Amino acid sequence: MSDIVDMCKRAKELTLDFQLNIDKWDSVNQEIKNIVSADWKEIKFLDEDGINVNKDIVKVPDDMGGVYVFLLKPNIIPGMHLYIMYIGRARRKKEFSLRKRCKEYLKDTRPKIAYMREMWGKDLYFYYLPLENDEIIERVERELNRVIIPPCNSQIPDQYVTIMPDMGAF
Repeated sequence: MSDIVDMCKRAKELTLDFQLNIDKWDSVNQEIKNIVSADWKEIKFLDEDGINVNKDIVKVPDDMGGVYVFLLKPNIIPGMHLYIMYIGRARRKKEFSLRKRCKEYLKDTRPKIAYMREMWGKDLYFYYLPLENDEIIERVERELNRVIIPPCNSQIPDQYVTIMPDMGAF
């Protein structure tokens, strides 16, 4: 019986809900669409042992902010088997760089981030788009999260709840 329980437990551990709000892509500003269509760079997130950040981290700019994506590429069907797990930003006014932000995810304790790293770390890639303007960085990140709804992001712009004032029922 314990084999069945173990199998069910493992299946649950490996299950994530993915959503894609494709209808909202039409409402995204053309400037943002053009930026998103630019040339993203990538590195494998962890080293081969799955313990440290990959040595290619030196390729990630240490003097620029931008938008980044953690992409799961298990390569079961090469070039086709991809999942966007998380979308984030590194703003320069907060003294962040894309490289510094990437390194922080190695020790990040937020539950969804730790789960992503621990479950799929060896197949995670860090895609990044260097940008200089913090306002543009925030807009791009917000719009991508709003449309893609990555499973490891905790805050999705259109899913924020507005608290209404107390009102009588009648």
